[in-house]
Amino acid sequence: MSASVTLMVWIDLSEQILNLTNGSTELLTKLFPGLDTTPDATFDFALKFDCDKYANNTDFLNSISQIKRHILGGPMNAAFTALAAGSSLPASSYSYRKNESMFICPSKDKVVVIFLVDFQDTMDKAVSRIFLQEFVEGQRSVRTAPPVSYSKEPPQELAGMKFPARENISGYISFSLEKRHVEGAKKDQAITLLTGFRSYLHYHIKCSKTYLQMRMRKRVAGWLQVLNRAVPEIETEKKTAAGKTFVRK
Repeated sequence: MSASVTLMVWIDLSEQILNLTNGSTELLTKLFPGLDTTPDATFDFALKFDCDKYANNTDFLNSISQIKRHILGGPMNAAFTALAAGSSLPASSYSYRKNESMFICPSKDKVVVIFLVDFQDTMDKAVSRIFLQEFVEGQRSVRTAPPVSYSKEPPQELAGMKFPARENISGYISFSLEKRHVEGAKKDQAITLLTGFRSYLHYHIKCSKTYLQMRMRKRVAGWLQVLNRAVPEIETEKKTAAGKTFVRK
C-alpha cells in the first residue's frame, strides 16, 4: 500500500506572491504538475504526492526541499525568461518580509532586482549598511558580476512605482542582471542567490556581531589580568644600621 504525504507551506504575506500574473504559480505548476491540492485554512500552498513513487527521485526531492525558493523566485524566473527571449514584463513588487520588499523592474536589455532592506535592531541596521556598501565595492573587482548599487534613497527604477515612504531604513540595494547573467543554467543560479540574499545578509551580520562580542570579551579578560597583577606595594618600616627609622623623602 503506497503512502501519500501532503506538504503544506506557509509564506508570510504570500497573497502578493501566489497569484496568476507574477510567475510563481506557473513555476510551481511546471515543477509539480498535478500535485497541488487545497491547503488548510492556515496555509497558503499545498502539494500531495506518493512517497513510494518519488522515494528515489533526486530531482523531485531537491525541488521539494527548495519550495520556498520556487515561490519567492517565481517573479524573477518570469522576468529572466522574458529577458532571454528579448522581451520584457511589467514591473512588480511584493513584501517578502514584514516592512521589507523586493522590486523587479524588467526592461529589454536588463532586469533590475531591488531589495528594500530594513532590520529592526539598531545594531543590525548599522552593520547591514556597511555590508551593503561592501557589495558595491566588491563588484568593482569582479567585472563579470552584475552591477550593484546601494543608496538610502529609492533608486530611479522605482520612480514610477507607488509604495509607502520609509525613513531610517538600512537602504536599497540593486542588482542589474543582463542577458549574459541569466543564460542557460545561470538563470537558476541567479534566482537561488537572489532569493537567499536576505538570509545570507542576516547570517553574516550575526557572525560579525558574534566576532565583535568575542573580541570585546577577550579584551576585557586581558584588562582584568592586568588589574589582578597590579597589586600595590605595601610599604614596610625600614631601619638604618644605627637603628633609626629610614624615611624616604
